[in-house]
Amino acid sequence: MSVFFCWRGFDGGDMVIKIHHHRPADQQGSALILALLIAAMVALISVRFAEAFLLQLNQVESQDNTRLLSVYLSGAEQLAAQLLVADAQSNQAGNLDHYQESWAQSVPALPTDHGWLQVRLTDAQSLFNLNNLSIKTAYSNDAGASLTVRLSPAQKQFVRLLQSFEDYPVSEADAVLMTEALTDWIDNDDQTSGPGGAESLYYSTSSSSSAQGAQSLTDSVQAANQPLFDISELYLIRHFTPDIVERLRPWVVVLPVPTAMNINTAPARLLATINQPDKLQPLQTADVQRLLEIRQQRVLGTTADFFALPQMLELVPDAETSSGSTQAALYSVNSDWFHLHSQVAVNESSTRWVSLLGRSEQHTRVWERHRAF
Repeated sequence: MSVFFCWRGFDGGDMVIKIHHHRPADQQGSALILALLIAAMVALISVRFAEAFLLQLNQVESQDNTRLLSVYLSGAEQLAAQLLVADAQSNQAGNLDHYQESWAQSVPALPTDHGWLQVRLTDAQSLFNLNNLSIKTAYSNDAGASLTVRLSPAQKQFVRLLQSFEDYPVSEADAVLMTEALTDWIDNDDQTSGPGGAESLYYSTSSSSSAQGAQSLTDSVQAANQPLFDISELYLIRHFTPDIVERLRPWVVVLPVPTAMNINTAPARLLATINQPDKLQPLQTADVQRLLEIRQQRVLGTTADFFALPQMLELVPDAETSSGSTQAALYSVNSDWFHLHSQVAVNESSTRWVSLLGRSEQHTRVWERHRAF
């Protein structure tokens, strides 16, 4: 006589054990075999239970780490928001923002119950806001107008910025083509801004090759015709190659509205985009260094103070100072938008995050948060 035992494991597989009933002379050996089989089954069940327990434990631990990370990031954002509001309220000399203020000072990593947290605030308006390209002149679509008349002050700034990379030379003509294509991606119409422009018709009929700088275009791609949400959108736009996008990334920002560039915090590469209305070339490095040295000695109280500097009058006697629009000034000495850079370690796992903070007179709002790689 034979007896069958069937056991279904956690993985859905079945284990069948067949035990034969032997004569009395063989019963002692059969009992030993049965005992070994039972022991093996118990061991297998124990392993499966242990695996399931460890998997569940890892899931719980991961969820707990995610919760702790969110708590620490939210706490850092709230503290930064309070600091920025306090800074605006305590500024007795007018609304100025510069890197000598308390909000801009570096602080050491702060220990937490589960690791550490390090934060740093930077001025988002020290960079070039790509959405400023939505501001156009009345002659933007006039093919008979000269280039310096068709392009807005912000567009000229961007043309100069594109030509500022020594390790990746971009001609003035190519910089204009990229500026026109990006402007068309952002503006709310389907009329091309110039020879280098590209609206939905271009993207819908273009091949997937990157011969003209667009990356893997498909028939479903259309011009966004709205402000950029992320710098990575540049990869989709005509004339933009990965090389130029990665070089632009540290110097540009995407903000929800057009903004002025803060001349108290702008780095050298951005100060080099200041020039006369009829010049599309950036300032020379040596000339910009002179401006930086002046800024290190004093905080600029107004934009007029900056453009009235003897060195500035010598370098750019007729600097373009107006954006040509009431949406935003071209330059400022204060900022409403800031980046909070957070590095958080939770249970030996460290990640970096960037939060965009928008400040008004009464409060500071967290607009978005993304992981930095």
